[in-house]
Amino acid sequence: MSLGLNRAFEQSVLSNAEDALRNQVLLLIANIDVIDGEVVVPPFLPEARLTQADSSLFAQIQTPKGNVIWRSRSLLGASLPVAKSSQGQFRFFEKLKWPSRPNIYTTTLGIEWETDDGDFPFVVQVAEHSQAYEKRLARYQRQVGFWLLVLGSALIVLLLIILGWALKPLNKVATQVGEIEEGIRQRFDEDYPLEVSRLTQNLNQLLNFEEQRIGRQKEVLGNLAHSLKTPIAVLSGLAFSKENDSEARAQLSTMQTIIDYQLQSASAVGRRRFAKPVSIYESTQQIVNSLKKLHQDKELQANLNMDEGLHFYGDQGDWMELAGNLLDNAFKWAAKSVSVSVTSLSLNDSQSHRNGVRLIVEDDGPGIDDQLKQTILQRGVRLDSQTPGHGLGLHIVKGIVEAYNGELIVENAVGGGTRFSVDLN
Repeated sequence: MSLGLNRAFEQSVLSNAEDALRNQVLLLIANIDVIDGEVVVPPFLPEARLTQADSSLFAQIQTPKGNVIWRSRSLLGASLPVAKSSQGQFRFFEKLKWPSRPNIYTTTLGIEWETDDGDFPFVVQVAEHSQAYEKRLARYQRQVGFWLLVLGSALIVLLLIILGWALKPLNKVATQVGEIEEGIRQRFDEDYPLEVSRLTQNLNQLLNFEEQRIGRQKEVLGNLAHSLKTPIAVLSGLAFSKENDSEARAQLSTMQTIIDYQLQSASAVGRRRFAKPVSIYESTQQIVNSLKKLHQDKELQANLNMDEGLHFYGDQGDWMELAGNLLDNAFKWAAKSVSVSVTSLSLNDSQSHRNGVRLIVEDDGPGIDDQLKQTILQRGVRLDSQTPGHGLGLHIVKGIVEAYNGELIVENAVGGGTRFSVDLN
């Protein structure tokens, strides 16, 4: 746009220069005469600049062969650069070079003056410095540039305002996503423009469906556990023959173990984008206190290092199952002490508004052989068949960790014993 405006104004400047010089040629012709074969020019011309020494306007008259007949006083004895002429036609030259002087615009006109002795041919040439026109063009370019800059800045500001107004609903949605992740709100507002309200309404429906699905899942599992509990209890109370009593009760115990494991595994909710934050300090402290009472004969020292305000973005039952199994395992194998540390974990996801949790459980027991560190996470595997339990706890822990896209590391503690480190996203 700027180039087009500059080009148009430049053409206008050149056209004005051509018209002005043409008028000067006609004005000069109107004041001259040819007497006895000589061009006579009055000493004072209507255009005063032609007689001024410091003028920027010049004129001269010459023969068709280039011999100067007359020159204006403003030339101070010099001659204009030779410019071609046509008989009876104006010719305009743009920025004609003039040695040791600024460039000039010049116009020529070939004339045949009728006299009693015949036609007398000569050429009238008028020139003007191009500096005045160049300054005018430069001033115009500066003004155009300034106003284009102002207009561009105004358009950018207006565009930013429009974009800010148009994106305001989306920014609000992004803010509410973070608030739902942090547990500040449960649903999206629905007072949005039509295009965005469809999105928020669908998201609210998805959140409702997710909560209802998890609720139904827990209800079905609870009903299943209750319905199986009574038949197994009845079977356990029956008297079997001496030959098959031991085998029957072993099978009943195995059935109960399998049911417990499958129920616990299926009840793991897992990682959810919009899970409500739950406080886990009291529940973790309760697990530690209960295990201390259960193993009071060992007189173990239990150290809990945990911030009371720490939250877990997941299901309360998943955390109880995870911490309970790891702590139960630590209390079983510990000799004198158990250490529990729960800290906040920064996630690598820059779009998330929440933190993860790191749980570290250590005991001072005999430790684990390197070859068994991965084996013990397999279902039913136990290190000591004389220790109470069915070997399902650590495998359940592994399932919960995987449900939350977390990481479970089993290693030997620095002072001896076993160290379980769990990172939950």
